[in-house]
Amino acid sequence: MAELILEPYTVSQHWSLPQADSKWEALLCEYLESLARRCNEAGLCVIGHIKALALFPDGGYVQVSVVSPTLPASVKGSVPAGCTELELALNVIVYGLEHDRVEHITRETVAYLADQWQGEVIIKATDAGPLSPTGPHTTHTHYAKE
Repeated sequence: MAELILEPYTVSQHWSLPQADSKWEALLCEYLESLARRCNEAGLCVIGHIKALALFPDGGYVQVSVVSPTLPASVKGSVPAGCTELELALNVIVYGLEHDRVEHITRETVAYLADQWQGEVIIKATDAGPLSPTGPHTTHTHYAKE
């Protein structure tokens, strides 16, 4: 097999989902599991690790990770009761897919979930890809049911 490229994708996402209280863990598992499946469907690749981490003011955290498109996500920690917003650090390490493809998959998946949960996600790039001449950038994406 030819050598697979590695172009890690890392972003910070601000999730605001008023209806997500007590359902965050399931939502984040769905998000990462969907990312793994969609990356796998996008072409020849190996899922290295897809991990999301949110830290909370009380010292708590939730960490969700996926290592395969066919295995369920694992969860450590929990989201505090009453939480409707969180900052999520997302790291996607997938061998074989270009950075732009992973970014596109991530944006489509987050847009779908934000729409489904009638909320908003603001994406802030923490890198612009290993070969990109542009620096970090911020995009604002708002999705809500009409």
